[in-house]
Amino acid sequence: MSASQEETAISLQNNPGQRSKKKTLTRLECDHCRRKFLKKSNLAEHLKKHKHKCSDCPKTFRLRRYLASHIEKIHRRQVYDCSVCEYKSNNKGTLKNHYIRLHTTNYNFACDTCGKQFKIKKALNHHVKQNHSDAPPIVCDVCGHFSKNLHALKAHMKYRHYKPEFICRICRRGMTTQENLEQHLTWHETREKVLCPTCGKRFRGRDLDSHMRVHTGVKPFPCPVCGKTFRRQTAQEQHVLIHTGKRPYVCDICGQAFAQKPGLICHRKRHPGPLPPLPVVSIKNIVTEFTKEYTMKNTIIKIE
Repeated sequence: MSASQEETAISLQNNPGQRSKKKTLTRLECDHCRRKFLKKSNLAEHLKKHKHKCSDCPKTFRLRRYLASHIEKIHRRQVYDCSVCEYKSNNKGTLKNHYIRLHTTNYNFACDTCGKQFKIKKALNHHVKQNHSDAPPIVCDVCGHFSKNLHALKAHMKYRHYKPEFICRICRRGMTTQENLEQHLTWHETREKVLCPTCGKRFRGRDLDSHMRVHTGVKPFPCPVCGKTFRRQTAQEQHVLIHTGKRPYVCDICGQAFAQKPGLICHRKRHPGPLPPLPVVSIKNIVTEFTKEYTMKNTIIKIE
């Protein structure tokens, strides 16, 4: 990012009786807030505060989660319509990406490693990170399978270990245990009947806002580590748990621990005989504490 420069002359007075000397110092100006710095390193550090820019207004933010929170609070009531289809979004950037992905034919970004082409740069960056990263593989704690990244591990868990066998007769959503299905059916029976104006499904009033994010594309819950965003906070917490390295899901039969709930579910099916209900595990405190520590370690405290 370029920075405008301002020449400022500063007179430096030497010892009495000697002729004064002038030294010219170059001040570097931030293009976002016009703050000035003497050193390039200080300006570069300062520019990190403006890393994430809101696509709906001039505001910039140091962390992606601050930007997501800003969009949710300030711009969530603005709805932008796609000019081609019925897609709606309360974020101009999301709508632009939707339009480019679905309604254009130009692939302007190509991977330097494998040549695969993409319509938007964000998709290219994601592809490079997921497929050409030097990061070590991640091991599935159920079967030992090696996945090259978190995305691949999630796909492996979903299609190899996390197959829903119990289907809700009302919404056809799949559950992995009978207990989960019964809890889900109770939710159907007790919820307030509120109609979604977009798809016609009914929800409890407090859940309609969360459901509407499916239609708007808003994902206000970002991962503080990798920046991946989620529509539901529970999904975000489950994802962040992977970064903590902890295994809070412990089998109540043999004591084996797992990082994710699907791992425990699949493991318990290997034990013969009837199984007791799954133990209740609260991960919120683990995620909250990890997020707090991670944020503190990665926050630069500036002493003015």
